[in-house]
Amino acid sequence: MAKLNISLPDATAEALRESAGGNVSAEINRAVLQRLADKELRRIAAHEQQNPPKFSDADLVRIGMGMPL
Repeated sequence: MAKLNISLPDATAEALRESAGGNVSAEINRAVLQRLADKELRRIAAHEQQNPPKFSDADLVRIGMGMPL
């Protein structure tokens, strides 16, 4: 497991300590994972906007149910 040193403004650090329930590392880990997931979702959305799906959502439901288009 990697160990990192970070610098935060005093008010941010205090708010983090208060909201972390005693586990600042876990709170930071959750925040970083959420940020990475958000970035990935934005990347996927941009890709889909540039390369629209060939089927509509309704088509995909029909396909998933084994129904013809």
